[in-house]
Amino acid sequence: MIVNVCPAGVAKVPPDQVWKVVEATEGYGNWTDAAVLRVVPPGPARPGQVVWMGGRALGRKWEFPIEVHDVDPQHRWIDLVVRLPFGITNYEHLTLTETPEGGTLVRFN
Repeated sequence: MIVNVCPAGVAKVPPDQVWKVVEATEGYGNWTDAAVLRVVPPGPARPGQVVWMGGRALGRKWEFPIEVHDVDPQHRWIDLVVRLPFGITNYEHLTLTETPEGGTLVRFN
């Protein structure tokens, strides 16, 4: 079964500031429900990088990878493949668009 959900939100800061958060893979635990265990290779988001995340749910510890598939800093988008337990795979296309007020529209498609 395929489920397509496109959550979005608006940040009151410019896209360049939000992009710094998006490309800082070691900080993904700050805005997800899991902790960063390791980033291979370390550094800012780039194709081929894997961010290993971990957390607790259903009474046990889980570990799962977020693969950085593609990144375009100039146009402020990133493609991530999140491989969750139970064979669930999320394909995330995160985009940042400047709002007329100077904030950032953040979309997960």
